[in-house]
Amino acid sequence: MSESSKLNASMTQEEREEAKAMTDYLIGDEETSREDIIGRFSQNSQQYEKAMKGINFKCPMQTAQTAAELFPGERKDVYVLDVAAGTGLCADELYHHGFRTMDALDPSSKMLEEAKKKGLYGRYFIEVLGENAIDIENDTYDAVTISGLSLMVLKKMPLKAMEELIRIVKPGGYIINTAFYNLFPDDGDVKAVIFRENMKTLESQGKWQQVELRRFPEVIFGNEVAVSIHKVLV
Repeated sequence: MSESSKLNASMTQEEREEAKAMTDYLIGDEETSREDIIGRFSQNSQQYEKAMKGINFKCPMQTAQTAAELFPGERKDVYVLDVAAGTGLCADELYHHGFRTMDALDPSSKMLEEAKKKGLYGRYFIEVLGENAIDIENDTYDAVTISGLSLMVLKKMPLKAMEELIRIVKPGGYIINTAFYNLFPDDGDVKAVIFRENMKTLESQGKWQQVELRRFPEVIFGNEVAVSIHKVLV
């Protein structure tokens, strides 16, 4: 049993309900603006990890396991950008698999303050994934990991944001995105159409290729989880 599972099992029903309520609040809904979501994470940065353990959140573990399989050799020099890094939960898991060269990107300075306490990242970028350019050079990383990026932000992620992630990953590298499964298939979440169309546009342009959509036997709030793996081609 993982440490997260152990903690979840030791929590009272009331504590688990509080964790779920906080997670619901962080996720927001279709009417919640990106700015409000960032503010919510900032306000709850010190309680975030307890809430994630309370709901037995395993997305970081699944993301890191997938990254480890994609890089089966020596991993200490595999350069990873952890997007939506938050407090560093994914970095914890990546470190466990031997990754040692990692940077963090997150729009919340408060969340990154918590991450800095772990000392696992080399650089910290307070950046929003949107229409803006990211202040990172081309072909910098071997992989980008995205583990549990805000659902409402992900659904509305513009094409430019995906293009920026492709730009900073070396050709042949990977973008690993762990999220609710129903975001990815054509018959999935009807409000994630833009997200899916943008992914297909970049594939038709020869910029990346989805090499696997891996479903996991995990359910969060009634939703299955999956890891989408894209290989960068340019």
